[in-house]
Amino acid sequence: MTRSLAALVAVLLVSPVVAADPPFRTDGGDEKLPWFQLKQSEFPPAGSAHTISGELIALDHVNRTGTLRPDRDDTQRRGDWDIPRPFVLLPYGSLSYHGAPAELRDIPIGTHLHGQFYADPQKVAPKKGQPPVAATFTRVIRLEDDFSFHARQGRAWRVDAIQTDAGTLTLTGIDKAGKPDPKQITFKVGATTRVWKGKGFGTLADIAAGQTVQANLTVCTLKGPGRITDIWLDAECLAVATAHQLEIHRLYQREHGLAGWVVAVDNKKGEVVVALFDGFDPKLIDAFTPQGPTAAAVAEDSLRTWDQINDVKRGPILAVDRGDPDTPGDSGAKIKFKPSVLLEGYRPGRVVRLFSGEWKVDDLPREERLYP
Repeated sequence: MTRSLAALVAVLLVSPVVAADPPFRTDGGDEKLPWFQLKQSEFPPAGSAHTISGELIALDHVNRTGTLRPDRDDTQRRGDWDIPRPFVLLPYGSLSYHGAPAELRDIPIGTHLHGQFYADPQKVAPKKGQPPVAATFTRVIRLEDDFSFHARQGRAWRVDAIQTDAGTLTLTGIDKAGKPDPKQITFKVGATTRVWKGKGFGTLADIAAGQTVQANLTVCTLKGPGRITDIWLDAECLAVATAHQLEIHRLYQREHGLAGWVVAVDNKKGEVVVALFDGFDPKLIDAFTPQGPTAAAVAEDSLRTWDQINDVKRGPILAVDRGDPDTPGDSGAKIKFKPSVLLEGYRPGRVVRLFSGEWKVDDLPREERLYP
């Protein structure tokens, strides 16, 4: 790309709006500060989310909502333990399962998840002289299973002891430098524990002291540290699990389109710029090339489209920007295209799903459509 063309693309592909706010509270930070409040059509700043972990106990994958049983911790009163917490995935919220991007429908009930949450909008302002209204966190920007959470940080588990008769496995967490945590943790294992080994499966007899493993958990804090549902014994089985989930993700995205919101519209020229949300396999963007065709379906914040096979408008891609993301939820990728018709839904702040010309825009099951 020449310098002049690069400059032109930089002007055309405007950046999405990024929230700029006064200091806000963070985990472990100043408790006198307010939690960050989300704003419509703005990505939140880095470090502004609140960490909550728990077990997935219910889900509605179509509407991207669900319920967690939060882990118990020292900040809770005993009477508040295990109270179900409903959640809603933000439009730019993403999930990881087995180290790859995922949808809610990919994650089994009972999976222990690590989440990044935002507070609900404040509906009642505190009276003068009264403490702030307690925040309720139900808006999710990120959910990861234990596998994904630890692998992303370069952490793993070291096997210290396996007691098959007692149904326990003692592990010590180790960081990416190989430094062990101060304390061991003993988890439950048994006939229901799935042991991944090489390209297939093993048994509990394949677990031995000294191995470095990854594990997924369930019933954490409800029944002690938790029970291991899956354990990965080597690098090969980790790669197999990730590769399989990645293909599930790629198929879903090709059938449903990459989600983002409109950040600019030129009504006179009939041109639209979309900033793609985070959480998809970056290789999928390779299918979007300048002068190549694309199709755009209008969606809601749940990312559901109305009737994509009939509603999409097609047109050429004018530019593709693969910029680096600078805020949570933003992939950094922006696509400028010229649809045959400017739909009402192609407005700044509205959510759309983009299809490459290489992908077939097909009908979706009735329950996934907003138009019945």
